[in-house]
Parts: sequence; structure tokens; C-alpha cells
Amino acid sequence: MLEVIDLFCGAGGMSCGLRSAGLRIRAGVDFNKLSVETYRRNFPRARGVCADVKDVRAADLAALLDRRRPFVLAGCPPCQLFSQLHRASRPVGEEFGHYLRLLWALRPDYLVFENVPRIVSYKKAWERLLNRLRQLGYHVTFKVVSSETLGVPQKRKRLVLVAAKSEIILSDPDVRSIKTVRDAIEGLPESDFSIPNHVTMKLSPANLARIQATMKNGGRSKMPRSAFDDSYGRMRWDAPAPTITTRCISFSNGCFGHPEYDRAITVREAALLQGFDRDFRFVGGVWETAKQVGNAVPPPIAQWLGENILRHFRAS
Repeated sequence: MLEVIDLFCGAGGMSCGLRSAGLRIRAGVDFNKLSVETYRRNFPRARGVCADVKDVRAADLAALLDRRRPFVLAGCPPCQLFSQLHRASRPVGEEFGHYLRLLWALRPDYLVFENVPRIVSYKKAWERLLNRLRQLGYHVTFKVVSSETLGVPQKRKRLVLVAAKSEIILSDPDVRSIKTVRDAIEGLPESDFSIPNHVTMKLSPANLARIQATMKNGGRSKMPRSAFDDSYGRMRWDAPAPTITTRCISFSNGCFGHPEYDRAITVREAALLQGFDRDFRFVGGVWETAKQVGNAVPPPIAQWLGENILRHFRAS
């Protein structure tokens, strides 16, 4: 069985999808304490390590693995690190350098990550990563995919990358599997504190009046092409949701109004729209958990990546 160490794991979206594909999750590493608490709660058989990547020793991670088994190094430095390095005059940014250090020392059988498509525009960092992978003898494939074609009920374009020690090809997404907001969140009550993370944010009087005046099922409270035409709107039941961000529970920060109820979506609903299972629980306050959800790798994307890796491994 393939084992996984997940760097920059956040709440565990990547690990969640790889686990669903049949990989064994050994450890997740992140510097955010509450994200790691979420990770530990949902991956009780894995080690949740709260640490900055610069303080992580490759030997400590290797000790968590059965080195007789092949393993996957998952996770990618946040896009901000690529941006900082792209602008920096020094050869490599500190955290990015430590990521490459761990990659070089661990020599995983597979490397996998997803990120925003614009990451390739940070040419200095992107080429540094690709060159290091080639130096280690990896074959690299990457492509931009639309989340909705991979079973995520949400419009979200992501760049995915897989590196292996022999040529690997990513399968084409199944466009017949597109899911909608209705598929994900219909049936959840307007408010129910017994449902984990299903907490309704209180609207200001102005925003309450605004959403009450907004047509249900896809309506907008602003005229198109206005300064706020991407905010103050409701989701549409029978279409994928807009991109879930770290501000996804705020009616004024995107089209995050519930299709029917006079409120923004909850963290639980946002998690379902990211493709998390209903029993996945997030630890922390409302804004902190919303941030965990918005920053997460949608698990269905990770599952598809894991299935591609397993297919390649079994054929090797």
C-alpha cells in the first residue's frame, strides 16, 4: 500500500481525498495549530505535526514511514511563497528552500500537489521546482482542471501536478459527474446547532434587508457590471457553486447567499461544496473554520490524483 506524508496539510483536504483513493495517510504537517487539531481529529491513525517546515527534519518524517513501502509526498508550498520568491533577489526563499530540502532528503516515490493555475507565472520558483524534480530523476506531468468535472459541486480551476520515477499520465476528468449545490446541501436545515459547523452568521440589518429583497435561487441584489457584481448574491440550486474562499460565510464577500434561506452559507455547507464528507469536523471558531475550508484542497480532486497514482503504481 502506498503511504502518504502531507506537507502544508491544512485541515486535510488532500489527505482526505488520497485516503478515499486507498492510500494510507501517515502524517500531516502544518504550522497552524487549529488546522492541525482539525487534522488530528479526522485522521486519528496519522501523526498531526504542528510545525513550520523550516523546523521539520527529514529523518523525523522518514521515521513515520515503513520504508519497505513506496510513499507519496503530498502538498505544495502556498502560492504566496512562489510569489515572494518570484519577487525576491536572493536565489531561493527560506520556506521554499526547506520544502526542496525535504524533497531532496526523502526522495518520495511520488510527489503530488494542487494549487492555483497562476502559480506557473512565478517562473523563478516554478522552474526551480521542476528542475529539482528532473535532477532527482522524476517524470513530471501537470495540467489545469476544472473542479466541477472531478465531482466537486463548485466552479474552481486548479493546477495539479504529479511526479513519478517513470512516465505518468493523468486520466481525463469525467464531465458526466458534474454535481450541483442541490446535490451537496439540499436538506440541511436553516439552523441546527446539533450539526457540526452548521452555524449561521448573523447579518447586519442592511445585509438582512438586502438578501430578503434578493430573488431566491441565483438572484443578485446588485445590477450586473456594478462595482459589487460578484457579491451580495444567492447560489443557484441546479448549478455548481462559485469558488469557495476563506470568506465563504459572508454574504458581502461573494455570491455566498443560500439559494433559499435568508443567510449566507454555513461552514458545514461550504465544506460540502468543497467535497468534504458530512462527518468531517473542523476545529475552531466560525471564521477560523471557514478559512480552513476555503484553503483546503477539494477532496474529490485529491481522490482523482490518488487514483491516477495507484493506477500507475500497479502497472509499474
